[in-house]
Amino acid sequence: MELAVTFPVVLLLVMTLIQASLWFYARSVALGAAQEGAREGRVQPASTARAQSAAEGFLDQTAQDLLTGRNVTVSGSPSSIEVTVTGTSLSLFPGLSGWSVTQTAVGPVERPTP
Repeated sequence: MELAVTFPVVLLLVMTLIQASLWFYARSVALGAAQEGAREGRVQPASTARAQSAAEGFLDQTAQDLLTGRNVTVSGSPSSIEVTVTGTSLSLFPGLSGWSVTQTAVGPVERPTP
């Protein structure tokens, strides 16, 4: 009888731990994509289109089903490039959406010096 009471609680704790692990992994992938986009976008000549393409390419290769509803936003100024990746992590619980993920990377635009 005690097992029938404690087993669902233990199962819920394990599933929550796995869900949290998936969220942390999705955050890591989103940060990697944002960093890759910023790295590519800041190379001379600086390009927000190249940054967008690099971040989306990284997500296509690594995120697949892990990060759903993903969106890459790139903004640039003459001195820096900022890439933000947002999405939702994979959910283990039926009927519930995953946890929100937002990661940003900023880098200075490279400038040649004499």
